Amino acid sequence: MSDAFYGSGELESLVKEENVFDGVFECLRYIWGDPDAMSDRNLANAEYHTRLLERQLERFYPSLYDDLQNQLGNHPVKDLQSGCGVIMDGLSLREGFQLQRDLSDEHSNWDVSLSWAMIEQLPSDTKFACQAWFGRNGPSAVNQDNFRFIGSQEVPKLPGTDPEYVWTRFPDERLEGALKGNYTMEEIRDIYDDTKTLLTDIITESVHESFLVTSDHGYVNHLGNNPYTLDDDQRESLASKFSSRYGEVGNGQAYRLLENTNVLERIRDQYVIRGHYSQTKRGASKKIMHGGMSIPECMTPVLRINTNPTGGN
Repeated sequence: MSDAFYGSGELESLVKEENVFDGVFECLRYIWGDPDAMSDRNLANAEYHTRLLERQLERFYPSLYDDLQNQLGNHPVKDLQSGCGVIMDGLSLREGFQLQRDLSDEHSNWDVSLSWAMIEQLPSDTKFACQAWFGRNGPSAVNQDNFRFIGSQEVPKLPGTDPEYVWTRFPDERLEGALKGNYTMEEIRDIYDDTKTLLTDIITESVHESFLVTSDHGYVNHLGNNPYTLDDDQRESLASKFSSRYGEVGNGQAYRLLENTNVLERIRDQYVIRGHYSQTKRGASKKIMHGGMSIPECMTPVLRINTNPTGGN
């Protein structure tokens, strides 16, 4: 793949889709659908082209982030009427494309499809999704008969209700330490494999045949080159005011500078970082984050799995 990943003609066709994010979804499938996309050899390249796609699209289609915000709040997990809803914390479309292929190959009798949905609300953080869906600040605080929180790789007894909800702490818990000295690029693939195993175990343990598998948010990965650049003043302002991808609205020249140059977006009483700008200083070890407003943070996978599509016939 070259830097000219998408030409102007391709981007023009993309933005003429009825929903521009349907076109983005197919572009991301092209980047992440390869079985080796998450390998140590290909990961940095795939992440770079994910950032480059968004950067080019923003320049060609200025209403990108307005459209993104207009599509928040319609997540299908809220409308689940039957079956099992599985919310895997931090699962992104990267893993979604891999799961669709692998589960279809490994379980030929399952019907597995993949689509996408915007997160429930910004900032792209667990707290805000859980508040909207279950009225609590985190999944471990949810106390409902039809809900089970899984904080380890072990699957406990599930509710058995219809519908039932399962919220796992993975893969986010391990991704938070990935590429930070705790894991190597090669082990990103190991995180995915363990996530797939956990999902398969949940499906096996559940009494249901129909599953909606999704997440509360995705993530950005600042591994490798980044087409989102900051000048010295912007970099200093961002690093001095933000330790994560979002923070409370504040006053001062630094905030005005960042908002006026579209590095920040105000969402109610919070600022979120737009696109793939990084608030960490050069040489910082942490690469994987969430909480901001970017395509891989805000477009979540929606896997629909039926383990008995023929009804036992």
